[in-house]
Amino acid sequence: MCQYTILCEAVNHFPKDRRKGISEVSTQIGIGFSRHLDHQQAAREAALQAKTGLRTTNAAWAMLLCAGHCDPHKIVPIVNETLRNPRLIGCSTAGIILSNSIETRGVAVLAIASDEMKFGDGFVEHIDTMSPPDVGTELAKRCLNDFGAHGRQVFVFFVDSRFKNISPLLKSIQGTLGNIFPVVGAGSCSHLQDKDAFKIYRNRVLTNAVSGVIMGGHMTVGVGSQHGWRPLGKPRTITGATDNIIESIDGRPAYDIYEQYFEEEAAQLRGRQSEQMSILYPLGIFIEESRNYLLRNAVDIRSDGSIVCQGDIPQGTRVHLMIGNKESCKQAARSAAEEAHQNLLGKDPKLIIVLESMSRLKLLGRMAFQEIVKIKEIFGSRIPILGMYTNGEVSPMQSAERFKRPHLQNESITVLAIG
Repeated sequence: MCQYTILCEAVNHFPKDRRKGISEVSTQIGIGFSRHLDHQQAAREAALQAKTGLRTTNAAWAMLLCAGHCDPHKIVPIVNETLRNPRLIGCSTAGIILSNSIETRGVAVLAIASDEMKFGDGFVEHIDTMSPPDVGTELAKRCLNDFGAHGRQVFVFFVDSRFKNISPLLKSIQGTLGNIFPVVGAGSCSHLQDKDAFKIYRNRVLTNAVSGVIMGGHMTVGVGSQHGWRPLGKPRTITGATDNIIESIDGRPAYDIYEQYFEEEAAQLRGRQSEQMSILYPLGIFIEESRNYLLRNAVDIRSDGSIVCQGDIPQGTRVHLMIGNKESCKQAARSAAEEAHQNLLGKDPKLIIVLESMSRLKLLGRMAFQEIVKIKEIFGSRIPILGMYTNGEVSPMQSAERFKRPHLQNESITVLAIG
């Protein structure tokens, strides 16, 4: 039996008014993947395949994703050596999304060489000792300092998914980078858990940290994000909440919202015996200015009936139980791709990056790749795709101020198209 699989995608983009030639290539993209059982060999194969997609010597920027029981301390040095120390960020993930498969074990490398795209990266560690606004401001400033005086297009970051109060962090990132600036991000996870999750920044392996990159220069960005869940029953009001804990809904213990709908089945969720139930029926927080819902998973139920969620909960807002299924997941993937495609404003995409909740992987199982099929229906089968399953997704949503403010979501899919 074969111990590993290698995938390579190479895309070269030439200006239409030039001859094709190595020295004249504007943007080159290479993607490599290996699930060799030896972590060092997997890193070497994935990096070499990505490098093969580049017809120049060095990658300007690279992203590294590790799924399964990977040892990043063995992987990161080899990727850096093979690609000659690019600006490298990445993280652990529950699964890797490729153009032709979904993989829950292995190493994936994206490498970009370009004379038109610009990159600026940075990291902040020991984030549990800092205030969330300070973390966001420091990360954004470090990336700006590295980026220089170029036109900025998008900010992508990876954060420790155990970082509970992310909204102030997002607000400070947005305030530093600019209010019309799209911000997307992902919570790192590992083998469907987050206790062993890590982030990558150049030659460092980080926990309790955040790393990110500004992309800009001569490029266009399209972002689309959807979840596919719809409200169930009448709206309720969150009457008590502290950070990521909902204490009461309509003046009653928050967990009553589940007991009123599911009665005996709700005891399974309280006993944490039914993860499927919390995936199928997340809470939906209504966002008035976007006329949309933010999803929040119930990650724990306390003895007093309060619900612990991933991400902060605004008191006084309307909340629903939400319902979804496999078919609505697939349609949401297509809708996210359509939104990203529309936001490219007619420019052809060079690359698709997908950030998707690991809850969707659990729900869809073997049907998970059907979401990628829906994305390819919009962008075509030749555009390279790389993505990851996350524990929390950050994506822009329309706000009353006519720009798209980033929010933390659960159970969503975000499509980032780079043109």
